[in-house]
Amino acid sequence: MTQDRRAGRVAIFGAGRVGLCLADLLAGDWDVTLADCTEEALATAAAAGHAAVHADVSRGEDIGRLLAGTDLVVAAVPDRLAPRLARAAADAGLHYLDFSDPCDETRAAGTRAAPDRAFLPGCGISPGLVDSIAHELASRLDPGCDLDIRVGAIPASRTNRLGYGLIWNLDGLLAEYTRPCAAIVEGERVFLPPLSGREEFTFDGNAYEAFLTAGSIGGLAALVAPRVSNLVFRTIRYPGHLDYMLLLLDDLGLRSRRDLLGTVLRNGLPAGGADVVLAEVRAMGWRAGRPAQERFAMRLAPPPAGTRHGALAVASAAHAAALMDMLRAGGLAGQALRVPALVSHDAILASRFFAGLCG
Repeated sequence: MTQDRRAGRVAIFGAGRVGLCLADLLAGDWDVTLADCTEEALATAAAAGHAAVHADVSRGEDIGRLLAGTDLVVAAVPDRLAPRLARAAADAGLHYLDFSDPCDETRAAGTRAAPDRAFLPGCGISPGLVDSIAHELASRLDPGCDLDIRVGAIPASRTNRLGYGLIWNLDGLLAEYTRPCAAIVEGERVFLPPLSGREEFTFDGNAYEAFLTAGSIGGLAALVAPRVSNLVFRTIRYPGHLDYMLLLLDDLGLRSRRDLLGTVLRNGLPAGGADVVLAEVRAMGWRAGRPAQERFAMRLAPPPAGTRHGALAVASAAHAAALMDMLRAGGLAGQALRVPALVSHDAILASRFFAGLCG
């Protein structure tokens, strides 16, 4: 394998939690420029020692100005903005990576990417690393298996009745709680009601609940559909979280007042704080004519030495950074240049970026 020397200059659009964390991980080994449209984010990036420039993703000229000196484009932006950057990167013949579940627009942009350029949507934790785990577990069983996925980023300790804080983008959270959930049922790709399918379970001796949410497995469902009879994705929370959210959404009528609900949660929930990422993937079915089950579980937390980033941001950025290192070293080829879930999760977790995260 030969090193891709055209993958050393990176433009990260979005200097929020994940974008800034990714820049920190790449510092010293990659030539990184952070771009954002808010002065606060740019000031934070500059204070951390990064090259930071103003750019508005809604303005084509701003995108073009940065792409002129770039080898790889990273979209650490809200999902609705990612397709614009995906198209620009593909048309410019650049490598591309984002953290969003791919939509039709992003997939269409991928068809325009050069065959030797990486086009990697969904490179966080979920979508992202969890997809790699689920794909591999399903491949160990005979066709027709079931996949059950639980993932959650939650405060390290419960401090309120919701058991939650402002860990990541609140608009994205509310979208996950209110939009139909992609799934596979009896071999058919379907959509299920959000916040349904609640389960109680224990993880490392602690009690949690999990329920259906949207926006994490659209790409995975398409990938594993030929092998999987049933696939569902549930979000992990502390017990009681769902009841309080249903009170807000339905009993208080805030489902139709997302603006008011957002204001209530922004003002009432603690911002930041220590968080952990929990993930459990189970594949159930048959192997060589006998019942079989495969399970993978992990708990991710920032290193105890102290970090300014939370577990979700660090883990998401670590997955992306590991893929970028593989790309530059020539370790990605064929379909792995298009589908990050085809990259071994063992290789990702063994990378330098995950040292100290798994507990």
